[in-house]
Amino acid sequence: MYLNSFNYFRALAIIFIVAGHSVSAADVEYNSVFSLTIGNIIAGGTTLFVFISGFLFHHIFYKKYVYQKFLVNKFRNVLIPYLILSFAPILLHVIAQSDNFGEYFLPAGESFFSIYITPYFQYLWTGRMLNGYWYIPFIIVTFLLSPVHIAFIRVSPQIRILLILVSLLAATLIQRPVDNLSVFQSVIFFTPVYLIGIACSIHKEQIWTTLAGKEPWLLVIVITLAYIQAALGKGGNYHSDFFQFNGLDLQLLQKLVLCLFFMVLLHRWEGREWKWLGVIADTSFAIFFLHAIPLFVIRKLKGDFVFDYPWLIYPLLVIGIIILCVAIATLLKKIMGQRSRFITGY
Repeated sequence: MYLNSFNYFRALAIIFIVAGHSVSAADVEYNSVFSLTIGNIIAGGTTLFVFISGFLFHHIFYKKYVYQKFLVNKFRNVLIPYLILSFAPILLHVIAQSDNFGEYFLPAGESFFSIYITPYFQYLWTGRMLNGYWYIPFIIVTFLLSPVHIAFIRVSPQIRILLILVSLLAATLIQRPVDNLSVFQSVIFFTPVYLIGIACSIHKEQIWTTLAGKEPWLLVIVITLAYIQAALGKGGNYHSDFFQFNGLDLQLLQKLVLCLFFMVLLHRWEGREWKWLGVIADTSFAIFFLHAIPLFVIRKLKGDFVFDYPWLIYPLLVIGIIILCVAIATLLKKIMGQRSRFITGY
């Protein structure tokens, strides 16, 4: 059964992601508890994407799941665009010997292999050449682990709850990796989100029935968690070394409640059609792949220039980037047809 609400949810998720990545380009500063609370709600849009991915894994792929076919589909639509679009940015970083992350990507020797080949594959594995590209190596590993997710679907509800609680506790303690450099730490962190997405698909009817009309309370919980995080002086996503304790990740818990909020709220309008949201949803993966490029260009061109009215520039920047990415994806689709999937995922 096609779910219009989750199509719109996907559109909102990519808007959150673009908004989160555009903050620094617009020179927005969170210098009060109120503004930091807003920033905490905006940040972490990737969690929405992972939740949706887990939900759709069960809703769409589970009944006809064949491991090889599933991977081929994901490699074609995700890995190939990643390899193509990341080639030039990685090359620029390798040639410039960028030290944005200390010595992590700098050559370890003077041979051609250590100067060019090793850093290239380090960037490719971590996705650190462009904003948000770390998500692709992480989600590819998640796809490779799909037999584990199939097993999760087939165990009893009690075991599923236990696995979610244990993995969620681990995620809130371990948190995201520093600079998103560790793919395996990202997998550990986002696995409970993916599993909760699967569980919400399995029990979607009960969730829609139980939480119908309770969206305001879910939103209150979201705002409260964002406010507590801000009051503690924490802004945005939590990042820490694997064995370093950095408190409980309130951002993760807040975003999981926000997932439930959108899941229930958007279900109210299952039969309604919003064309502009539909367009954003259809091109959401293309927006994900493309949005980092104009942001990179903007940061390079503006240099040390600082916008006078960042809170005015910020929404215009987010809207402008989304429109630009949709236009590019649509144009490539018209020119290349289905082959455009290999470049933008659309």
